[in-house]
Amino acid sequence: MFTFVTGGLQSGKSGYAMRRASEMGPPPWIYLAPDAEENETLKERLAGYRRDPEAIWRVRDIAAAPGDALAPSVIEGHGAMVLDRFSVWFSKRIAEASGLPDAALLAEVERFSDQLYHCPIPGVLVTTEVGLGLLPTSIPDRRLVRLLGQANQLMAERASSVVLMVSGVAQRLR
Repeated sequence: MFTFVTGGLQSGKSGYAMRRASEMGPPPWIYLAPDAEENETLKERLAGYRRDPEAIWRVRDIAAAPGDALAPSVIEGHGAMVLDRFSVWFSKRIAEASGLPDAALLAEVERFSDQLYHCPIPGVLVTTEVGLGLLPTSIPDRRLVRLLGQANQLMAERASSVVLMVSGVAQRLR
């Protein structure tokens, strides 16, 4: 079971996700994101999202393969998780695998969504909505928007609930 949270930049997605995850299971909780362990700015932002300063959040990086973040050795002992910055992870993956066909990249996302759906602890996946902006002029940027839009659709399709964040207000779509 996982909740899919999307919205624009600085729309309140991460704060909502942390609140939601803390309601889904007992502490400790785990926060997973690309480049999270060494990012002091991100850690400071996360501290500001916590309702309870004593809440126990463990921070870990999502590696090149996001399914590795769902390994029993990572999630065991946690009541819930937040997988944040999916759009950042996926854009890095597209850049790293520039020769990989689009279908192969989307197949990776599909496998990950299945793993997340069957994960033994509840989770919240956070991504950026790219369908509301302007179409980029560069071909690589257009590919990113197209593939991330399709990846977001795959993840939302498998989620038990879908939330759109607008100016800090959660709009439950499903």
